[in-house]
Amino acid sequence: MTITAADAGGAVANQTLALLERWRRMLALSPREHSRLGPHLRLVDRQLQRLARRRPRLVVFGRVGVGKSSVLNALLPSPCFAVDVAHGCTRRQQQAEWLPPAPIPGLEAVDLVDTPGLDEIQGSAQARLAHRLALGADLVLLVLGGDVSAPEATALVELRRCGKPVLLVLNRADTWTPAECCQLVAAIGGRVRQLLGDGAIRTAPLMIAAAPRQPQQLPDGRIRSEATPPQVQPLQEALLHLWRSDGARLLALNSLQAVSRFQRLLMRCRLQQRRARAQQLIGRYAIAKAAGLAVNPVMLVDLAGAATADTGLIVQLADLYGIPLPRAGPQRQALLRQLGTNLLWVGGAQLGLQGALGLVKHLLLAAAPFTGGLSLAPAGPVALAQATLAVHTTRLLGRLTAHRLVAAEALRLSPSATMAQCLVQQRRPHAPWLCWTQAEELRGQPFARKDAALLP
Repeated sequence: MTITAADAGGAVANQTLALLERWRRMLALSPREHSRLGPHLRLVDRQLQRLARRRPRLVVFGRVGVGKSSVLNALLPSPCFAVDVAHGCTRRQQQAEWLPPAPIPGLEAVDLVDTPGLDEIQGSAQARLAHRLALGADLVLLVLGGDVSAPEATALVELRRCGKPVLLVLNRADTWTPAECCQLVAAIGGRVRQLLGDGAIRTAPLMIAAAPRQPQQLPDGRIRSEATPPQVQPLQEALLHLWRSDGARLLALNSLQAVSRFQRLLMRCRLQQRRARAQQLIGRYAIAKAAGLAVNPVMLVDLAGAATADTGLIVQLADLYGIPLPRAGPQRQALLRQLGTNLLWVGGAQLGLQGALGLVKHLLLAAAPFTGGLSLAPAGPVALAQATLAVHTTRLLGRLTAHRLVAAEALRLSPSATMAQCLVQQRRPHAPWLCWTQAEELRGQPFARKDAALLP
């Protein structure tokens, strides 16, 4: 029995939906987290509803007046989006349902979303607009009216950063000669490679004419332009092929991205909320360990006390970050061993230096009866060095422990990164749009550098 791409995509969508519904049931938020992250969680819920209903969203991007609304109208049986021949007229996001001419296995329908022009706002707000509008898109249609402009370049970079698949469309092909069209396609390809790298996109822009006009001479001799049927067959064929082969997969990928983004926001929220308390906890352990090492004359007791304090710090940090360790048993020991392995270089350096300083202090104390007490003089600076080292290493140990605990918990609660990597690796040569789905959240890096500022 032959398994088609649509069947495989449907199976992937079912697996993804089951995984993410289980994640949603297990998600537990505090009232404060609900207040801060409620809007983001509602976006995730809406995306999961679209995945369950198999309704992908096609969002169109472009500058003012490039014909975004006309492109969408050309795909529909009857126009639903307002157009202005002289200039763009879309001022807010609009949506319409597209039912393809032939049913697409595994998909109910496709929602077409029109957006305002990218160049209606200036500066960094363009990137924010592109980011906000792209969050709910399963596929982005970037409509060009010529070579890639600055606003379109900004949008491309932002869409790439968000991990959104993009289909480039060059509208108004009827206004150029074949030679001019070839030059434009080459220029656009070069600009895209310059912005995103050679492997960013492997398809040339689709040449269409969404609202072509032809000059006609009136009986009185005047020349008027009249609308002619749209020439969008390349776009229609590309979209139908895409939805049939990868529509369900794109829905699944976007759902995984949405959950990963929310999980990152939740992790940052919890880090921020617990940072001050974690600093106080680490400070108390640092002071206690420093005092114990400074006053205790027995080296082995020094080392045992330091190891006990470090273990206690790890356990209490886990409780503080909402990741309680089991009270006893192999699971607790395994997790402590894992943390100990990750932090071995810190603990090894600490124990080595503390052992050396403890040995020096022990020898100085042992030599006191033979030196008339003179050997006790250097014991004070040695004890002070032990205390200083204990404070520094405890703070470093606490910071690294918080990092490891939170990052491990993020991966455990959000298994989407692993599944998304598998989906991306399964892309076929005829589906280059999947090469765009490489967002930061889906690269197996749940803890970004910018999150380090929230560590204690």
